[in-house]
Amino acid sequence: MAEIAKNRPAATRGFVAVLLLTAGALLLAGRVLPIVGDALALVLGVELLVWAYVARQDGLLVTGGVTAGIGTGVVLAASPLHGAAAHIVGATFLVGLAGGFGLVACLALLWWRRRWTWAWITAAAVGAVGAGLFVGPDGVSDVLTWGLPGALLVGGAVTALRWRRA
Repeated sequence: MAEIAKNRPAATRGFVAVLLLTAGALLLAGRVLPIVGDALALVLGVELLVWAYVARQDGLLVTGGVTAGIGTGVVLAASPLHGAAAHIVGATFLVGLAGGFGLVACLALLWWRRRWTWAWITAAAVGAVGAGLFVGPDGVSDVLTWGLPGALLVGGAVTALRWRRA
C-alpha cells in the first residue's frame, strides 16, 4: 500500500507533464492551423478523463467531462458554425456543455457504478436551454416559462417519493 502512495505523485507529475506538453504543442500548431488551437479544451478534457480513469478520482472526472463539453462547443463554433447566427452558435455551445455533463454522469456509472443525479439534472437543464436557443431567443423564453415550472414539479415529486420510501 505504501508503494502505491509513493507512485501517485510520480503519476501525477507524468499526467501534468503530458497536459502541459499537449497544451504547448496545440497552441503552437494553432498559430498555423487555427482549428488545432481551438481544439485545446477538447483535447485537454479527454486527457483529464483518461487521468480520472487511471487515478480513479471524481474531481478529475468532473473537470475532464466539463472541459471536453466546453471544448466541443468551442470547436463547433470555431469551424463548422463560423458565421452562423449567434443563437445557433450559443445553442451549440450549450448543447456541447450539456453533453459534457452527460458524459460525466455516464462515465461515473460505467466506471464506478455510481449514479450522479446532479450531473444528469445539469445536463438536462443546460441541454433544454440550448435546445430552446436553436429555435431562437424566444425559444429560451418558452423553455423557461413552461419547462422550469414543470421541471420543478417533477423534481419535487421524485424527491418526495424517495423521501417517503426512506
